[in-house]
Amino acid sequence: MALNMGAGIRSNHGRALLVIGLLLFDLYLIAWAGVTAWQRPCPTEATSFQSFVTSSGCLASLIEDLVPLPVALGFWGVGLVAWFKTRPGLPVEFFLVGAGVLAAGLLSALGSDPGKRIFYLFLAWLAPLAFHFHHSLLDRPPARLGRLVLSGLYSLAVVWSLALLLPYDIPTLRQSGWLAVLQVGIRLDVALALSLAILLIVRDCRAGRASVAARQHFRLVAFGTFFAFAPLLFLSLLPDTLGAPVYVPYEWTFPWLLLSPLAYAYTLFRRQLAHVENSINHAAIYYLLITLFLAIYLGIAAVLNRLVTDLSGSSRPLIYALVGVGLIMLFVPLYRGLHKLVHWVFYGNEVSYADVVGELTQELALVLAPQKLHHLLTERVSQIMHLFGAMLFLRNDPAGPLSLAAACGFAPEEIAAQQLPTSGRLADYLKQAARPVSRGQIGQALAIATLQPEERALLAQPNITYWLPLLASDGVLQGMLLLGAKQGDKFFTVEDERILTTLAHQAGITAHNVRLAGQVWAGRQELARAHQQLLMVSEQERRQLAHDLHDGVVQQLIGINYQLAESQRLVSQIEAPLDHRFAERLTESLATIRREQLEIVTAVRQLLGELRPAGLDELGLTAALEGYVVRLREEAPKAPQIELDLDPAGVDLPEPIAICLFRTAQEALRNALKHARPEHIQLSLQLSDEAVVLTVRDDGCGFLVPARPGESTEADHFGLVSMAERVAWTGGQLTIHSEPGAGTQIIARVPLKG
Repeated sequence: MALNMGAGIRSNHGRALLVIGLLLFDLYLIAWAGVTAWQRPCPTEATSFQSFVTSSGCLASLIEDLVPLPVALGFWGVGLVAWFKTRPGLPVEFFLVGAGVLAAGLLSALGSDPGKRIFYLFLAWLAPLAFHFHHSLLDRPPARLGRLVLSGLYSLAVVWSLALLLPYDIPTLRQSGWLAVLQVGIRLDVALALSLAILLIVRDCRAGRASVAARQHFRLVAFGTFFAFAPLLFLSLLPDTLGAPVYVPYEWTFPWLLLSPLAYAYTLFRRQLAHVENSINHAAIYYLLITLFLAIYLGIAAVLNRLVTDLSGSSRPLIYALVGVGLIMLFVPLYRGLHKLVHWVFYGNEVSYADVVGELTQELALVLAPQKLHHLLTERVSQIMHLFGAMLFLRNDPAGPLSLAAACGFAPEEIAAQQLPTSGRLADYLKQAARPVSRGQIGQALAIATLQPEERALLAQPNITYWLPLLASDGVLQGMLLLGAKQGDKFFTVEDERILTTLAHQAGITAHNVRLAGQVWAGRQELARAHQQLLMVSEQERRQLAHDLHDGVVQQLIGINYQLAESQRLVSQIEAPLDHRFAERLTESLATIRREQLEIVTAVRQLLGELRPAGLDELGLTAALEGYVVRLREEAPKAPQIELDLDPAGVDLPEPIAICLFRTAQEALRNALKHARPEHIQLSLQLSDEAVVLTVRDDGCGFLVPARPGESTEADHFGLVSMAERVAWTGGQLTIHSEPGAGTQIIARVPLKG
């Protein structure tokens, strides 16, 4: 271990010396090239752009010569900052060698033989460093193929370096032909390195092996380089090549090449520049828009200059004016297209503001259940925005604190507090901000504020990155959403803040609605429990009344009947002479009393059957239904035929379910006999392991089934409501199928589990 640590330290020291040496040598080359260009004699021949500048040809030539130096300084500055600010493994030598290539290339173009040798030496090392740096944008070690290519490129760089360091001067090498071989070989080496880097990066991106952050880095570098060369290519080179009557001078488009190192710098330090990302987006859009407008205008001018040669001088301004009007009409579609392009370059297809906001807003607008709201604001948001986790605090009591409602991605020991006071400084600050606020911004704003223990505990949680206050439309704080850091090397962008702002607004309204819906649901549940209790009490009272009637009144009536019978027997056995008519009247009176008493017993027994089904407690539901149908047949001999299909296992049903199904069958049979005028009625009871199903079907006149059972109460018909409530009480479901003239089918399904 000690040997490895020592080797690592020596390696770091050696690389530091190399970087420092390159930094100093680049400055020397840039100064050398600047002095050489300044001392260059004024050209005697006119250049292609002299007519477009008011200064002399010497000044124009000097500007053209010095253009590569600001770009070289840009790469030098990026390399310097990257060495101190980025990860140690990043090959920042790529920027320093690139700066040296530009400065030495200018020396070579100005005729310096040492500059030419240094130029090709730096260019030889630029090939492997360019491949190494661009492949490092994938944020993972190179694969086997990448390592082989990298080893080959570094080996070639060593070979080219040895050849260039041979003690031969440039004229000798040129005469021998070796200089041409070196020039062609090194240039092909650079082209091969860049091509292989692009191919391997594209392959990994298409195969899904590159992370989201790596794909963003690659897009920013590629399009940043394109943005840098776009003015030179479209405003100077192409119009000049096509023979346009006017084009932008080269010295005016060269400075935009500085955007290339700036694009690399933005890629490396994007996290630190997140606060200006929105401005950079808009600047890139307008930069491309102006460049594209000028390119289209110059292209049309070049075409008109070649094709329309017979137009008078007065006609040309009119044509150019029409072209300008056409370009103005193209402003809106071009702006939209460039906006989509720049958005894709910065964010790709991973996060789309319109898609994310539209999807989450649509889902939140339909939420009334707390569990659904918790899932959307924690698990769903974490999934869409690639977060490590989220914590949701909601208001349960209008005057109380925010309580932890849900959390995902955080271990139990990482949840610092279960409540967040709404009267503290933290809640007040976030409520006034009314937008997503980062942990750093809260720390700066409340650095000297007095915070409660719960607030301090949550602010001390390092894994919480953003705080989202959930405000209702009336400005009342309904909750707080705490977001963890993004996965991988990603960070919260301006686009993410826009998404979170809209999400927080909609989530605050939804949280308020969910709380109100919860209060309404709690009230309904209390009413339902009260009604269930009323049904239970009513059934218990019926049972008690039936028991009292059976054991009291019925037994007394039966005793009176026995006494009357005994009185009749005694009257018939009296031997003393009585008035014949008196004896007959007494006998008839006793018979009448006994008959009426028997009718009272029958009526009381029928009432007992209504109050408490006969045999239900002793023999079960099946026997009780059979007995009830027998009584219906006895009471109404002309009643329709009632067919029974009853499962014998009905004897084992729990009492609440048995009572519910018996009352449902009782009400359904009553309604059929009273209103439907059927010829046949079928009563079915089927049991399974999961549920018991009662079906009452008749072929009567039928009726229009109301959309909800409660509508029938408006006509003082409470039978459907009674059946529905009883079945719902047991956790079952009542289904009614009926149409006028098509009969009626009532199905009550009650689960046996749970």
